[in-house]
Amino acid sequence: MKLFDFKYTRQSIGIFLVFMGSSLIFFFKEALGFGGSSTFTLASFFVGFALMLSRDTFRKFYKLNIPIFRLGMIFTGISLIYFYAYNDVYTDSYIVGRDIANYALIAIYFIMLIFVSNEIKDYFLPVVVVLTFIGSICLIYSMISNPLFILGQRATVVFGDGTSAQGGNPHVYARNAFAGIFASFFMLKTKNSLWKIFCALNIIISLVLLVMAQVRTILLTFFIAVALYVYYNSSAKDIKNFIKGFFSKRNILVFAIFIAGVVYFFMTHEAVLGILLNYYENSSTALTKALLTAAGMADEKTLDYSALGRVSNLEFFKAILFNEPHSLILGKGYRFWYMDMPIVESLLDYGIIGFWSFGLMNLLILKESLLAMKRRDNMFTMFLGYFYLTYFLGLFTGGRPNDSAYWFVFAVMIRFVGVKYLELTPTASHIEKSTNSSVNPTI
Repeated sequence: MKLFDFKYTRQSIGIFLVFMGSSLIFFFKEALGFGGSSTFTLASFFVGFALMLSRDTFRKFYKLNIPIFRLGMIFTGISLIYFYAYNDVYTDSYIVGRDIANYALIAIYFIMLIFVSNEIKDYFLPVVVVLTFIGSICLIYSMISNPLFILGQRATVVFGDGTSAQGGNPHVYARNAFAGIFASFFMLKTKNSLWKIFCALNIIISLVLLVMAQVRTILLTFFIAVALYVYYNSSAKDIKNFIKGFFSKRNILVFAIFIAGVVYFFMTHEAVLGILLNYYENSSTALTKALLTAAGMADEKTLDYSALGRVSNLEFFKAILFNEPHSLILGKGYRFWYMDMPIVESLLDYGIIGFWSFGLMNLLILKESLLAMKRRDNMFTMFLGYFYLTYFLGLFTGGRPNDSAYWFVFAVMIRFVGVKYLELTPTASHIEKSTNSSVNPTI
């Protein structure tokens, strides 16, 4: 893994800004007041597209994961057909224009990715480490500068002028922290000592902010990702040796000293202990409310309105499933109902074909992600695999199947995961040139 090259680092920044840069975009747009509404977000995307340009753009294009690409195109095709021919909900000119713009942005990003060299794999992770660190610093600055922020609240950049206590989106900062942890951990293998220190610092800050964001889905994803990493990177012999070594006299003594140090620290810094207990209490209370609401056992004091919304949506879906199941063959139409569960909404809105293409596409991406974790031969695709988990669980907990945030990630996965690197798909001009020189092109 290399640290810097002007061309590939620049392109990596462009790729990052579009599908992982929400933490930076939100900070500049909301906390610092840049752009207003969606103008700044749109400008940021086009900055990303511009950074992805190179002399080879539109001259060389690279292989995709074709099976996943086909399924993505089927779902996109169904969505567009329904958008124009089976759309009884979204008829407002502004909303229609916004959706067309979203499809255009996804298409531009995907096309740009096709022309980005495979060499990007050696330069992307250092960019992730640096930019997630900057995103974390922006979040910390936002919390410090907000006079209404109280330790124990969910860490996020609030919407508006940055002086309210609520209204932010902690999910993007939880994902930023998740990405910072795994990218920095993988980059610890570099030989540069200063870079190792920087990566270790980013891991610590990201872990703290991941907890402070209190996003249950991302926290669950983090524990699953850690479990998968241990599973794919440990053998039975390794575990046996670890347990044997851990219970050696020396390690027991070191562990006892460490525990004593932690206890002493918290005894002399009660305020820090109070903050940690506050976050633990808030998180456990929120989890309890969500479980009680999902089980139908919550009262007014223990009601979780986010979970209640999903429960209500599932009840609505069940009513359709039992009363008019035939309507799910073709679906109810473009963006018919906001389920807040993309995988379920793909069936409700687009019927069997939509559900099949969207669901199978994500299963194949998950399969390729797990294979990348298992092979451990490419840190870039390993990182993408672990990061995708945050979106895979999101398919059951938030968003819509047409959301651009999902499809920017899908575009990256289609382009890079499960693809043999350094195998170019030549353009017609390259084939002609190769034929004239009596050299067989590599397809």
